[in-house]
Amino acid sequence: MPWVNGVYVAKQRDSSQFDSIASGSVNTVVVNDVDQDSFAENFFDESFISTRFSSGSFTASVLKRLLPKRVISAANDIRSLFEPGFVNTELIEDGAVTGAKISNPIKLALINGGSAGTHTVTGIKITDELISVLEQDGTSGILTDLTTEFSIVKSDTISNSGGTATSSDKLIILYLSK
Repeated sequence: MPWVNGVYVAKQRDSSQFDSIASGSVNTVVVNDVDQDSFAENFFDESFISTRFSSGSFTASVLKRLLPKRVISAANDIRSLFEPGFVNTELIEDGAVTGAKISNPIKLALINGGSAGTHTVTGIKITDELISVLEQDGTSGILTDLTTEFSIVKSDTISNSGGTATSSDKLIILYLSK
């Protein structure tokens, strides 16, 4: 396969069919007219790409400089790459998605208090993040913040071993479901 300055060239073409794009001290050659049949089936697979490009090479700013305007658009069917289902959760780094696209990430549980120790919170997972544990006094209704005493010890279980006894009270648990 022919390569020119580190870029694969599908067929021999005259130099008028190439555009040079200068990006800082790096020059990149972009082929304007490459036939799809010029590439072997599955040529650009994960193995090929991971051996030639370091992790994080294809950032949004790099792709913006390399791709001509309107390459990714509804008109050329590449937009389908960004439809629901194309990117799964394994491809999204923790903390990368915030705001309106998150649906119900904060969960609320109301449980009966008890002696200091383990308490069952159905649905909480070890990977979740405890936001707040409030004790509601059964007589006065006053809320007391006990968050610093509690931690998630396993699925469906939080604990405040050696902490405040909450018998006859309710516990309001807020947690971030991850």
